[in-house]
Amino acid sequence: MRFIDVMMLAALSTACATSKMQVLSTRSYELGVVQTATIGNPILVDQIGSVTKRKEWVGRAFAKDGWKYSEEYSGDFLRRELIYSGKAGSVIEIACREFRSGLAAPAFYQNVKYDLAESNSISFQKYKIQVIDASNQLISFKVVSD
Repeated sequence: MRFIDVMMLAALSTACATSKMQVLSTRSYELGVVQTATIGNPILVDQIGSVTKRKEWVGRAFAKDGWKYSEEYSGDFLRRELIYSGKAGSVIEIACREFRSGLAAPAFYQNVKYDLAESNSISFQKYKIQVIDASNQLISFKVVSD
């Protein structure tokens, strides 16, 4: 066989090598468990739906390691993150981001402020969180209900 024929045969036989993995609902917290987060990091992450990760052999001519990686999000995929943004006086700020089908949803990005002098219990959408301690570096909290 000629070199080109051998290469084409090898490409056809390996192009079908695909692996797939599914990730189902996940959340980064347990109800009633004290946790800490630093500024800029999520207080909680809650994800429903699934992500199918694919690894497909495309050959070294098309990718550095020969593999093409991709992710496919289910139609009901929703990832919600509450991120600690810091404290000024007795007021803390939390940012909420939502991702649908793997993309940030601009309409679902907002910042909220809570005055801890009024209450150390905060609510956002379905989440109720008890703030144990907060500074300009980190927050200690527990998720009471979701």
